[in-house]
Amino acid sequence: MTTRYVLYTANRSGAASVEVMLQALGLDFELKDATPWSDPPGPFFDELKTVNPLGQLPTLVAPGGEILTESVAVLWTLMERHPSEWVPAPSTRERAACLRWMTFASSTVYAAVGVADYPARWTSSRSPAARAAVERAAVARMQLGWDIVARAFAQKTGFLLGPRPYVCDVYLANLSRWWRMRDYLKSTHPSFAAMMQRVDRLPLVAPIWKRHWS
Repeated sequence: MTTRYVLYTANRSGAASVEVMLQALGLDFELKDATPWSDPPGPFFDELKTVNPLGQLPTLVAPGGEILTESVAVLWTLMERHPSEWVPAPSTRERAACLRWMTFASSTVYAAVGVADYPARWTSSRSPAARAAVERAAVARMQLGWDIVARAFAQKTGFLLGPRPYVCDVYLANLSRWWRMRDYLKSTHPSFAAMMQRVDRLPLVAPIWKRHWS
């Protein structure tokens, strides 16, 4: 049982957006470094695997011991349990769009990141060339996903859904930093890349991004 939220995290991971939202909502939480890709792994990696057998981040343990996984599900659960201005009002088009594009990015972009990071999991071939081909295909899938998102939000000012940022802005801004997708967006969708940079500069986001991405 826990008396606060416990976030298993690693720098440059999907846990960064959850950390921002925990801070934004004024919640009591503890960070545990469970970096899976370092050598040795983070000090709480073995503990993470006892609550999430895949050892994936983010994993959030709620007060009372409930285990939350999958980044969009974690963020949306926090938004529902702790009402704030970080999510659009219920039954509005903006709320539907917020959830839609977070889910789209998760299923299309985030899923492809996992393939590109670990191509050996996605082919039975041990050939370096075959694994490199899997990686290239995954990166192309990421780029396609970002093309679709960026074309849906072509405005040159403000944030995804208007003049104020929401949880979807934070989620996409973090996700867009992987696999040099910011460089891709700057070259292909500069107004969208500029929007992501506005999220980076938010006073609540900037210090957390600095720790994760510096």
